[in-house]
Order: sequence, then C-alpha cells, then structure tokens
Amino acid sequence: MDRRALVRLLQRNETSSMSALLVGSPALARRHGNAVARRGGVVCSSSRAFPMPLLHRAIGFGTLAPADRATLDAIVRHYARLGLPARVELAEGTAPASAVRLLERAGFTRERALHHVHVLESDRQPPVVSVPGLTIERVTARTAKAFGMANRVGFEADGTPLGEFFDRASAAGVRAFPDRLVALLPRIGGEIAGTGALWLSPRVAGLYSGSVFERFRGRGIQSAVIAERIRIGYARRRRIFSSQTDGDNPSAHNLHDMGLRHLYTSSYYVKPTA
Repeated sequence: MDRRALVRLLQRNETSSMSALLVGSPALARRHGNAVARRGGVVCSSSRAFPMPLLHRAIGFGTLAPADRATLDAIVRHYARLGLPARVELAEGTAPASAVRLLERAGFTRERALHHVHVLESDRQPPVVSVPGLTIERVTARTAKAFGMANRVGFEADGTPLGEFFDRASAAGVRAFPDRLVALLPRIGGEIAGTGALWLSPRVAGLYSGSVFERFRGRGIQSAVIAERIRIGYARRRRIFSSQTDGDNPSAHNLHDMGLRHLYTSSYYVKPTA
C-alpha cells in the first residue's frame, strides 16, 4: 500500500481510539476537561488535566489534512479558545518538509517527545508464543474493573500521573465499545502480569496498552500478547496492525520480532497560550 495512504489509515485508528479514551465516558471527560474536535480535517484532542503529548495534540497535519496556513490557523484558534497550548503531531517523512517551516514561523517549537509507529501488513496469522504458566484472559464487562486497575499499575510504574485516569477510562471503554475494543489480561499462575488491548477501525487493528509488570518481564509475555492480539484482529478480518513505542526500546524489539516494522516517527511542536 502507498505509504501516505497507510499512514492515514493508522492515524484514523489512532484518532478513533483517542476519542473513545478521552470522551467515551462523559463523566470522565467533564472531570478532566477532555474534548475531541475536528478542525480543518485535523483531529484535535485536548485535556485540561493532562495537557501532555499522549492525550493533548492535533493529529493529521500534512496527512489527514493539508499542511497549510489555513489549517494551522484553525488548530491555533481551537486551542486558544480552550485557553490551552496548541500542540501539533507531525508524521516525519510523510508530512511535507514545508510543514516544519510553517510551524516554526507560526511560533511553534519542537518538543523532546517522540513516538515510533510500527506496522504489519500480513495475510498470515502469527505463530503461537508459548510461555510456561501463561494464560491470556479476554476481558468482559464483568472483569473490566480488573483491567482498569492493571492499566493503573502500568502507568504508575512509568512514573506518570495518568494512573487513575487510565484505570477508569480503560474500564469504561470495555463496557462502552464491546465491538471495537478487545481487552486482554495475561496471567501467570492466575496472577495478572500486565495488559493488552486491541482497537478496531476500518481495515486496521491497533495494538495499545501493551504492558508487562516489572517482576514478570523477561519471559516472553509481551510477545505472546502481541501475537494473541494479531490473531484476534485476523479473525476480525483485519490485515493491517499498528502499534506505538516511545523509541527503540524492548517493546519495539518485541514488535519487530513479531513482524511489525517501523513506519514513521511522530514528533511534536507546541505553541504556548498567549
């Protein structure tokens, strides 16, 4: 598939999953000041409580929409009305080089944060990864609370302030989107060892929330959960799979071992509130 078309498909998966996470629960959205809006073809997510790149950014500048001044002005006006900094995600190597110059002339500066986006296009199911004592439980509405708590553990272990939010938002998502969100709990000897989630959009299955608790690492659990999510997506007639990492880290290596490849890097440009 053409690279630009593939990037757009992956970004549509990402933006739909982001919308479900931020505003799928109206009560949580009000509590944290979350919103999602489309401006000039770009999807603008925002969070008053957590205005960080993970949750607060405009996706699609130069990919879902033109990288021109009119689009950028619409993004800036949107965030200015919210009284929040404007942040633009840029798909390096796919968005035109002129996008960076336009952002810089408009007062945006590049942040340190980066995300690597990985993709697999395949007509074959992955091999089963066998891990002694491992079972992978499909989360239901009845077990959504346990999935939320496991997500809290994963985010708190990373030192972010997002634990409580992801706890509640993840559990709410399981209940609200049963046809699009597939949540998994890997267990060792019956004990929860991490998390995994699959978000389904047209043609694409996005792999999210792939964490393994520290004391269970080094056993191949993450690879087993990656393979299980791909098998589930395959059964749901998806043949394109995507995931994101903070960089060239062990999670990226596990994804590549399961056949995914690095497609592009997302960088972030921010303009403070006036």
